[in-house]
Amino acid sequence: MESASSTTNLKVAVNNRQILSIALPITLAILIPQINMLTNSIFLGQLSTEALGNAGITGVFYLIFAVAGNGLNNALQTVFSRNAGSGNPENFKIILTQGIRIGLQFAALCILFTWVIAPFIMKEVADPAAYPQEMSFLKIRIMGLPF
Repeated sequence: MESASSTTNLKVAVNNRQILSIALPITLAILIPQINMLTNSIFLGQLSTEALGNAGITGVFYLIFAVAGNGLNNALQTVFSRNAGSGNPENFKIILTQGIRIGLQFAALCILFTWVIAPFIMKEVADPAAYPQEMSFLKIRIMGLPF
């Protein structure tokens, strides 16, 4: 009976190892896209200034959605932590599934916005010669938002 209650206990011990085991994956999830953007900039800068400019314009557009998604992620993690610490695993499962659903709906809405509205926004900002390349790159890149 005691082993069953210990498996449903979602509280963690408060020590440096436990904190790092939770914080490091979150930190890496934020750090890896930044390293990817930096690497892209280095290689595109060697290719041409036009390619670097195209990546920069689409990168700023994508960054708006990424930061909004990061804020939603932080809010959901706060709610998850509060419910996990309350000792009610059934309520935590409900909150977790609702959080995943909200995150996926937000990503789908942002993808739809990018595919439908972004062409009008980017047409005003982008160089007419570079516009097709920028939109192609942005439509591919925004598909990674749910992940």
